[in-house]
Amino acid sequence: MAMAIVLFMSFVVLAYTTVDLANLNDEVRGLVEAENTWDITFETQTLTFQETVVMTDGEQRQLDFEISLSEIPDGFRVGSIGTVVSYVETSGLPADPADSVAANAPQTDMQAQWSDEDNTLSGSSNDASDIELSLRTYPGFTGQSINGTGLNEYQVLQPWLMEGYGIGTYTVVLDLNTQSPPFLNDSDEEIVVNVEVVLFKPSALSA
Repeated sequence: MAMAIVLFMSFVVLAYTTVDLANLNDEVRGLVEAENTWDITFETQTLTFQETVVMTDGEQRQLDFEISLSEIPDGFRVGSIGTVVSYVETSGLPADPADSVAANAPQTDMQAQWSDEDNTLSGSSNDASDIELSLRTYPGFTGQSINGTGLNEYQVLQPWLMEGYGIGTYTVVLDLNTQSPPFLNDSDEEIVVNVEVVLFKPSALSA
């Protein structure tokens, strides 16, 4: 009889211990799996290129800009590439209309978001206004702060620490068609291409 009582009490103690451990495990799991909210911000820098070319009527010119990993500061990634193509009517005569310039950024081997709907990869001008092109290289990058969720800073920043995007050759192709009145032979144009590469370094603070 005494043995039975001892066994019964041992069973009761074991049952309570098992329940306590299960509850404790649930509490610990809840703490571990709970995702915190983080404010993710981006420190930005720019890398710039400029090329000035003189083109003749009907000419097409390809300009290649090399973005190498050695030019990127530690901790930074390439977020986007912007291009401004500008020109003025070189003859300077009021009767001479502005020439027509077209520019496009064809897809290269560079790893980038070539099909992003916010890209502007081609443009033209026949009134000497600037032509602006843009290419998003890093997925989801806009330069604006965002919110994220995760267990810790390391986990939250992982999507913004991928390598390879925006490294390689960025190409701009120009086409020129000059316009001139009969008494003036306007057969060339000076075109300036400015390329701005936006670099970013992410950081996160618990909200």
